[in-house]
Amino acid sequence: MGSLERKVALVTGASRGLGKDIAASLAMSGASVMVTARTENDSDSHIPGSLATTVADIEAQGGIASSMRCDVTSEVDIQNTIEGTIEKFGRIDIVVNNAGILIPGGIADLQVKHWDLIFKVNVLGPFLMARAIVPVFEESGSGHIINISSRAAIGPGAGPYDSPRAEGSAYGTTKAALERFTQGLAAELSDRNISVNALSPHLPIWSEGGHFFRTKGGDPDYTGWRMSGKIIGDAAVWICEQSSDQVTGQILYDELVFSDWVGLTAAEIQNQYPVE
Repeated sequence: MGSLERKVALVTGASRGLGKDIAASLAMSGASVMVTARTENDSDSHIPGSLATTVADIEAQGGIASSMRCDVTSEVDIQNTIEGTIEKFGRIDIVVNNAGILIPGGIADLQVKHWDLIFKVNVLGPFLMARAIVPVFEESGSGHIINISSRAAIGPGAGPYDSPRAEGSAYGTTKAALERFTQGLAAELSDRNISVNALSPHLPIWSEGGHFFRTKGGDPDYTGWRMSGKIIGDAAVWICEQSSDQVTGQILYDELVFSDWVGLTAAEIQNQYPVE
């Protein structure tokens, strides 16, 4: 029996990449998983990956999964997904807010509509999901919310700088906001047995979407990258195995979850575990 047997997880942005990896790890640990995204079938996108393939892959490994299309910027879609998950599996114990978007470009190049879109998906989406799922968790008496962040949330620090940083201000700002929201919500819910944590890859992880866009510019160099996202999936499982009143309000990094992550600040993580 897996450690998450009889638990039900809802994972957004699970048609490919980290969301797919996290959903698979949760399922292999015994949870029934509802995977959501906007790409339902392979024919819906030029980028490889879909909800159909995620469900098929999980089922081929003996896991239990179902899927629903969900735009995380839509309150209606989120409510329908929560209701559909409960109808399918009877409950929800875990929510992973993984859906996210990165639009490359510096501030001079980024259009206002792109800035708005990044914030809608990366910040508004987790807020809407949290607002909808918290009453469900309150009724059941417990729950886990995991917000997938990024080391981009750690700013470059005070200048002066050796060289300009071409881009990343917009995306990094959304992830910093997500981590602040994570800790604020965790504190708000601290008396309700609902844990809220942020989880990031410690090293870059290959994904279908990232590869698709990187190959447009030639043959990418993946030196120092992980070619599998299993470790972040295993870290998500670890979080869900912990007591909700003990591990909450944490900013966690996948491999560091299994070492000495307790009490480290963002600056300490950057100093002790630099990414080359």
